[in-house]
Amino acid sequence: MWIFTTSGFLSIVQHKDADGHFQIKSRVRVPLEVLWPDHEIMEIGWADYRYRINIRKDDAIPVLVEEIRKVLYTSFKDECREDEDYHHALSRVWSTMYNFQTLCEGRRQ
Repeated sequence: MWIFTTSGFLSIVQHKDADGHFQIKSRVRVPLEVLWPDHEIMEIGWADYRYRINIRKDDAIPVLVEEIRKVLYTSFKDECREDEDYHHALSRVWSTMYNFQTLCEGRRQ
């Protein structure tokens, strides 16, 4: 699952070797540091997602639920405008998904 938070982008997957655990990956350290400050962040130089934590699902889920509860903004991209690079990346994702929507709508006709 991909999740975009105001702190950054995460990829959350079942840990391949540990039942009941996620591996939460990110391209930068910040979202992992902000959301799970007490967890060791592994840095893997050869991996596509360089930064990762291994975490019990029961420890990860409440943090993600709290991120949802904190949503008080009406525009996610605007809420992330302070970090220009992240905002630019989000704008590209928005554009890609808008193009996907248009493609799908075209197939229905």
